[in-house]
Amino acid sequence: MSRRTRDREPKIDALLPPILALIEQDPPNAYSAHQKALTTTARLVKSGHGQLAIEILSTAARELLKRGEAASGTELGVRMVEIMTETGVEVNDTSRATVTQLLALTPASGPWRKKLADAAVKWSAQKCSAGDPSLNQYLGELNYKDRLFEPAEQYFLNAGKRDSATLLADMLFEWGNKGAEDPGAYAVRGVLPFLAMSPPNVLAATSFLQRYLSLLAAPSSPQKDCFISTAEDVQLTTSITLNFLQLAVLTVQRAPAPGASAVQARGTDGGVARDWQQLVSRYRRVAGSTGVLAQREVVEALEAISVGVFLISPPRGGNDMLQNLMGSLFGGGAR
Repeated sequence: MSRRTRDREPKIDALLPPILALIEQDPPNAYSAHQKALTTTARLVKSGHGQLAIEILSTAARELLKRGEAASGTELGVRMVEIMTETGVEVNDTSRATVTQLLALTPASGPWRKKLADAAVKWSAQKCSAGDPSLNQYLGELNYKDRLFEPAEQYFLNAGKRDSATLLADMLFEWGNKGAEDPGAYAVRGVLPFLAMSPPNVLAATSFLQRYLSLLAAPSSPQKDCFISTAEDVQLTTSITLNFLQLAVLTVQRAPAPGASAVQARGTDGGVARDWQQLVSRYRRVAGSTGVLAQREVVEALEAISVGVFLISPPRGGNDMLQNLMGSLFGGGAR
């Protein structure tokens, strides 16, 4: 490359200051900065300088968000993530930090955080359809800090890590008024979705239960007296739902190995699938028609586990059950 060609190469020192000057006006000229950043980076992408475009958009978006210009800042952040997708930027500590720095500046209220988060998760879904686990955990923590429990719940579930399951337990315990409300109604939200995954995330479900039960047993918890005894890795309680969930995790641990056929899974005596069906039937009967285990979302989750984990034929009309499960389990507060 000749010196003249190198001199014509676009440089951030020349392209970024005019954009920042618009942002630094009092008041900021957010619209003009937004437009200039988009037109500048569009030319860069077209000429093969995607990384430089990402750097400019990252800086401009950050400065706009710092000044409370959520709409313009978020739009530039979304465009940055789109370019990261278009240019094949891999998910690693550096690229993830570029995104999370902007997410941290988005306001808790309004649509802007979700808009940027949706774009970021989509970009990060290179090796995991639910998005990068570390990015999901960050989003869960960010929303939990702002007491936005519903979005935080889904991010923690999508993360599927031991740490995220523990944080989910902390959050659901707090959401349930620190045990004052029926703890089983919140515990199902941190166990069944993990077990319904393919393959089931037993580690996350176990981590959630261990943490959640320890919170319920704390001296300050109104549920501390619900514990009766411990038998074979199960802490027996006065809660039908909590007892069922512990047994459900143990049963899923014995499920057929991935790739096994339904015939192999059943064996000659019905196998562990029979044990699962008996467990569900027994506890549904004890819980009654108004119990947590009778709630529509819980019934759908249990059916999804029956089909996906234990290879039991779905009930008639249940073909769309797996697709609908994660969309409905579990929106809103526990009932």
